[in-house]
Amino acid sequence: MPLRLAIVGRPNVGKSTLFNRLAGRKLAIVDDQPGVTRDRKFGTGRIGDLDLELIDTAGFEDVTDESLEARMRAQTEIAIDEGDVAVFVIDAREGITPVDEVFAEILRKTEKPVVLVANKAEGKAADAGVMEAYSLGLGEPIPISAEHGEGMADLFAALAAIDAAEDFGGDPGEKPIRIAIVGRPNAGKSTLVNALVGEDRLLVGPEAGITRDSIPVDWTWDGQPVRLVDTAGLRRKARVQIRSGRSPSPRSSSW
Repeated sequence: MPLRLAIVGRPNVGKSTLFNRLAGRKLAIVDDQPGVTRDRKFGTGRIGDLDLELIDTAGFEDVTDESLEARMRAQTEIAIDEGDVAVFVIDAREGITPVDEVFAEILRKTEKPVVLVANKAEGKAADAGVMEAYSLGLGEPIPISAEHGEGMADLFAALAAIDAAEDFGGDPGEKPIRIAIVGRPNAGKSTLVNALVGEDRLLVGPEAGITRDSIPVDWTWDGQPVRLVDTAGLRRKARVQIRSGRSPSPRSSSW
């Protein structure tokens, strides 16, 4: 069965951008102005070999009166109840805000698994915000750029681990253990998969970047079905120095 994700967080952190990224098409309106999304929006998507049901939500506001913001908060709380997993999105460039802290406290009290995503994490300006996200007490934050598609392999690994550990309406006797093989290009991920399954299932070679997409490989170990997922290499852009008569100015970006 598809894994149902409730994508939640305060306004303008990139929830709808992530929703569109996972859906593979632009289903939700994206704008720099906060508050564009007001109702729950539903869609389907896929990451790696996981089929997804997606719920985009309005930005969370810490109000409980009869205002529009309070009604939007209620829609978010309903989405959390409806979802199998809450994907909590924060803005890594802006860092943790008081509203993020209130929302984290609410999520810690739920029985639903929570994946903490630090969006807009491209560039060194986001590093401090990613580290600050640990203070929310929701586990290790996953740095991503929903706009540029960075960090999707790490997000898949987290979701696959939750899907393998939980029974979301399927038969646990038939559900394979899902293991994502991740790392930088040319580190030997495909070679490891081949060694585990005992045959040359995946193309390997000295060239970096042979694997371009997530590739599931079904395997049985000691009677237990296992699905290994080979992933494209995670890349860190190298430092670049411009030497054109001016003083060098290093530029870099994080994962």
